[in-house]
Amino acid sequence: MLRTFLASAALLACALPARAQNSYTSTRDTLRFRETTKMQMTLTMPQGEIPMSMEQSARLSLVRLPGDSARAWFDSLTISGKGPQGEMKPETDSALKRTFRLGLDARGRVKNVSAPQWPASLTGVTDLSHQFDDFFLRLPAQPLKVGLAWSDTTALTDSTADRYSRWIRSADYNVLRDTTVDATPALVIGMKQKLGVTISAPIPGQQMRSDAQLHGEEDGYFVFAPKTGRLIGRRREGKLEGPVKASGAMGEMQMNQSIAYTSTMDSVK
Repeated sequence: MLRTFLASAALLACALPARAQNSYTSTRDTLRFRETTKMQMTLTMPQGEIPMSMEQSARLSLVRLPGDSARAWFDSLTISGKGPQGEMKPETDSALKRTFRLGLDARGRVKNVSAPQWPASLTGVTDLSHQFDDFFLRLPAQPLKVGLAWSDTTALTDSTADRYSRWIRSADYNVLRDTTVDATPALVIGMKQKLGVTISAPIPGQQMRSDAQLHGEEDGYFVFAPKTGRLIGRRREGKLEGPVKASGAMGEMQMNQSIAYTSTMDSVK
């Protein structure tokens, strides 16, 4: 979800056997989630600061398929923002029901096999193609229990003819405590994650490019039900900052970008 915002800013109960303590369910049921992400961004330029904000609220569905694969789609989607040109609320209905094809293994590691072609109303506003890159808790090889700690690092690179991005995420997890959600036993799993982001892309509507190198951290937690293999919820907040260079025929301009964000996600029926 954060990657979705940054693409425009720089320009996620069928019971399994009790042994399923460290893997996601392989059920073919449709899993449904509600997610809201809010972002506050400041661009510091030679002329001063430019504040911007964006909020995305969505309901999403996902179905596991054979061979560590899945398909997913938006059931509802609302995007709103405020920036130098005023308020914006693009049309999103035509983005609904368009299918993502994903690689999704039993530990929650996602590969973006193919993303939909998004409507023109979202061009220059947001790129939804990487919605699921960091959606799920990445599980360890060991059975989950209170006190277990583990680390995980992922690196994702996306390159096309005119744009490039690379995300490195290094997360530390710790099973904090037991809990119960709607009579389902679950675990609360804390997360601290370091992020490194490189983005190079055209600036919409201008004959210029933006090159950003951002670093930051986020804190949060997941709620996961080991016996059913279901992700029940997620909360996180973080901050990224770093230099941005805008360049084109008229020369270069150096800026600094600071982004603070919060995200909430819950499974829904």
